[in-house]
Amino acid sequence: MIVGIFIVGTIAAFIYGLRLESLGWHIWQFGSKEQASQFGLQKYRVEIEGLKIANVGDDLSGLTYNEERNTLFTVSNRHPQLFELSLDGKVLRKVDLQGAGDIEGITHVKGNLYIVVNERQRKLMLIDLPDHVETIDVSRVPQITLGIDPVGNKGFEGASWDGRNNRLLIVNERSPKRVLAIRGFIDATLNQDLQLHVEDVKQAHAAFKKLRDFSSLTYHDATGHLFLLSDESRMIVEIDTEGKIAGSLALWKGFHGLKRNIPQAEGMTIGPDKRIYVVSEPNLFYVFKPNNI
Repeated sequence: MIVGIFIVGTIAAFIYGLRLESLGWHIWQFGSKEQASQFGLQKYRVEIEGLKIANVGDDLSGLTYNEERNTLFTVSNRHPQLFELSLDGKVLRKVDLQGAGDIEGITHVKGNLYIVVNERQRKLMLIDLPDHVETIDVSRVPQITLGIDPVGNKGFEGASWDGRNNRLLIVNERSPKRVLAIRGFIDATLNQDLQLHVEDVKQAHAAFKKLRDFSSLTYHDATGHLFLLSDESRMIVEIDTEGKIAGSLALWKGFHGLKRNIPQAEGMTIGPDKRIYVVSEPNLFYVFKPNNI
C-alpha cells in the first residue's frame, strides 16, 4: 500500500511539475516584448473547444489547410483514412488509404497534391486527390524513404509545405528532436529525376530546449514564421525569421479560455485570417481566433 501511494504521489508530482514548467514559461512569454510577432498568440481565445468529430476513428493526427478549397484535411492512423473537414469541424469527405500504416502527418502542396508522412518507416508519399476519389492505394503513389534516425515510433510526426521557399518541412518527434527541410521531392516524384537536398532548419533551434517533443508544425508563408506544436508541453510556439521565439499559445486549462487541457494535440494549421486549428487524439477539434476577430 505504501509503495502504491508513493508511486501515485510521484506521478502526480511529475505532472504538477510539468504543468508548472509549461505555465511558468508561458507566463514569462506574457511579460516579454513580442517585437517580431505578427500574431500576438497570447491574446488568442478559443472559439471551438473539444468538438468531437464523428466517424473519424480515435487517433487523428496531422492537419493542413487548403486555401484553394478553404477546407481542412487530416488523417487517422489505426485505420488509415484521410478526411476533409469544414472550418467548423464537420466531415465533408472520407478517403480510405489502402496499404498505408502509421500515417502521422499531412500537408497540402497545391491543387490536388498532398504529402502524407509515415512515422516508423520515415516515408513521404505524394497523393493526388481529385474530388471523385474514395480510395487510394498508397503503395502505387510516388514515395521516398529517408534513412534518418531509425528509432521506431519516435520518427516523422508532422509535415508542412513551405510555398515561400518551395520546400517540405518535417519534424522528428524526438530522439532526436529535429526539423528538416527537403527540396526536390515534388520534382523527383513528378519528373523521375531524383535530386533531393535535405538540411537542418536552424530557425527551429530556439524551441529545442523549450518543448519536450514535436507533434506537428506549420510554416506561415506570408510572414515566414514557423509554428511548432508540442503534445507533451501542451504548447504552440511561434518562431520568427531570425530564429527567435516570438510568442506562445498554451493548450492548458485556464489559458485562452480553455475549460480543459487539450489531451493529446497531434496536428495544427493556420487559416487565412490567422485562426489556428488544432486536432487532438482521439477525435477532438479546436479553433483559436486572434484578438481582432
